[in-house]
Amino acid sequence: MMYAIMAVAFIGMVIGLQKEKGGAAWGRPMAILCILIALGAAGVTMFGGGGGSSKAADINTKYQMIKGEVIGNELAKNFAGKRVLFLLPPETPVASGQTGDLPYKAVLGSLKKALSGAQVVAEVEPKMPADIKAKVQAQMQAGGEDMGMMEGQMWFNVAALNKELAPYKGQFDLIVCLTGLPGVETGDMAMMAPGVRQEPYTKLDIWTDANVKIALVEGGINRLGKGINDGKIVAAVTYKQQIASDAWDKQPPSDLKAAFDMRFVLITPQNVREHMSYFTR
Repeated sequence: MMYAIMAVAFIGMVIGLQKEKGGAAWGRPMAILCILIALGAAGVTMFGGGGGSSKAADINTKYQMIKGEVIGNELAKNFAGKRVLFLLPPETPVASGQTGDLPYKAVLGSLKKALSGAQVVAEVEPKMPADIKAKVQAQMQAGGEDMGMMEGQMWFNVAALNKELAPYKGQFDLIVCLTGLPGVETGDMAMMAPGVRQEPYTKLDIWTDANVKIALVEGGINRLGKGINDGKIVAAVTYKQQIASDAWDKQPPSDLKAAFDMRFVLITPQNVREHMSYFTR
């Protein structure tokens, strides 16, 4: 159910942006509302709150482990013995009533097991700046949880990630991202924070460093087709464009590939030409 809500909210956001460009005054408010709805649904999904059944949570955890194992196996082909840094999701505010482990922990565990031959340099969790954290917490305590959560996610930009990774410069060959790269959806972020300059992902130090390769376990990829085709991004996992409705409710098949194919697609420089529909032209 939460995934359906997020999908509908995304469509609403796109329509709102299009209407705003056409001169409709209600376009921007509609888009912002849809973003808030999507963030709320994502929060419930991530933290296991909102009355979701333990069975659904268990199924989702299994699929996350499957995703981690598949991309870990892929990376092990070329990065066994190499230096790897894991980028974890940035610190975000937690809404009331949300409990449980974050999904990335299941992904990370199975991924590291599959990539056990690599040298783990660090697991980096970007920390929210103290001033922003205090402001967000004050907003949430005052009852503005949705706005607090939105503002609490917007701080993670290109400059913030460059700062977090600066101490590790030259120390890793591959960065495995369990969160989306900042600067990919610059248009959406500009809409959420008018007047705030958003740098594109191409300004990331890891993007301009020729000695670093990138693997994406989470996050949007629709603008990253060229990066995959050029080999900068060596592997990216995303949800399939067409997922059977029962894929959310049934236990995954015992066969690893069959289970992975129920929900996900793995895109690499070798097969990116077969998946061009996942990218904007």
